[in-house]
Amino acid sequence: MSDLQIALVAIGLLVVGGVYAFNLWQERKLRQRLEQAFDGRRDDVLLNPATEPAVTRVEPRLGGEPKSAAEIVMAPAAEGADPVIEFAADIEMNEPVGDAALRELLSQLATFGKPARLLGWDDRAGTWRVLDRSAHGDCRKLQAALQLVNRAGPVHAPQLNGFCDAVRAWAGRHGAQVEIADTAAALDAARELDAFCGEMDVAIGLNVVAQAGAAFPGEQIEAAAVAAGFGLEADGLFHWRDAGGLTLFTMENHEPEPFSGDRLATMQTPGLTLLLDVPRVADGAAALDRMTQAGVAIAEALGGFLVDDNRVPLQDAGVARIKAQLQRIYTAMAERRIPAGSLRAQRLFA
Repeated sequence: MSDLQIALVAIGLLVVGGVYAFNLWQERKLRQRLEQAFDGRRDDVLLNPATEPAVTRVEPRLGGEPKSAAEIVMAPAAEGADPVIEFAADIEMNEPVGDAALRELLSQLATFGKPARLLGWDDRAGTWRVLDRSAHGDCRKLQAALQLVNRAGPVHAPQLNGFCDAVRAWAGRHGAQVEIADTAAALDAARELDAFCGEMDVAIGLNVVAQAGAAFPGEQIEAAAVAAGFGLEADGLFHWRDAGGLTLFTMENHEPEPFSGDRLATMQTPGLTLLLDVPRVADGAAALDRMTQAGVAIAEALGGFLVDDNRVPLQDAGVARIKAQLQRIYTAMAERRIPAGSLRAQRLFA
């Protein structure tokens, strides 16, 4: 092969690599708003209307099953570690754990890159309770629980092994006995659960856009948002919260700059995005209706248009299609014992 042929092959490879890198960059840019808004990865049913979440999955089990619907939904501390989403180490003390030893273990549990809890058995109440740094270590039975999955992905072997090693070492220093389940099975369960959560991790986006060549002034945006029920919060987003204080949906700037109370007077933007974080909301259909109403009100107040992410005006047929997809997602989550909006779902999709 001549030098010219070699050079042509090298140039061709560079061109192909450049096109591939450009495509990756475009995809990352498309999903950037969702990741900033909810700190995780998910699909948007308006960006990807063909998404069809699977509803027949195998449930990973790391322990006993809850006994009632309330326990399934909330996974309360009274029942100990949650077998669906946590890996637990059972610790038996010869005498009640001291406050210093308790804080030592709590500090170690915070170092593995996944949410962790420490539970203590309350002999008088006959229940488990969550222990934090303000708690007194008057328990003989403890459970150290590491969450298997969140929006950052599944727990990995070094994290899980480090958790087990830390608990065993702590137990050895304090004369305790510890029982830990099979880590290989837990890692398999984590990967399978993460795959399921990835299918369920959907956001619904609506956009309020300005007239061609125009922009919305920041102060007018704030007034319209407040009138529609939103409140500006420290994360730079307007949140619409229900009576219980849970965020049902948010509104963010089309531009990279987040909203800030001290800069609204000088800010302008060509558009706004309203986002509904599906797995974290118990009644997605009702939340979608509220978000649509809020979007219509804001568009009217600002003289803009309410459209989907394809810049198509939102129609009743489109809303009906989205609600049908929501129902499939919610059915799949309920069958998996992770009802949307439940405490279990709030923990997984965080």
